[in-house]
Amino acid sequence: MTTMKAVSAKPISAAKPETSAPKAADVVSLKAICTELKLDPSLAREKLRIAVREAKKFPELAKAHKPRSAWEWPKGSEAEQQARVALSA
Repeated sequence: MTTMKAVSAKPISAAKPETSAPKAADVVSLKAICTELKLDPSLAREKLRIAVREAKKFPELAKAHKPRSAWEWPKGSEAEQQARVALSA
């Protein structure tokens, strides 16, 4: 016969609010840039991976990207501008 342990769950009110994440309206995604520039998203991701490796040419873009995370930047940031330059080249 097996016994089951009681699992204590945190109440919903004890959940930590995420205040550090920017709101969706303040973020520009790669998808939005691709539709604006009429680019293929896979080709755009490939170009951005190359640009991130060129940290001297695109320093803010290299700092802003975290591996295995979405390609998105705060609206109007230097990293967004460098991403647009990298994609248009």
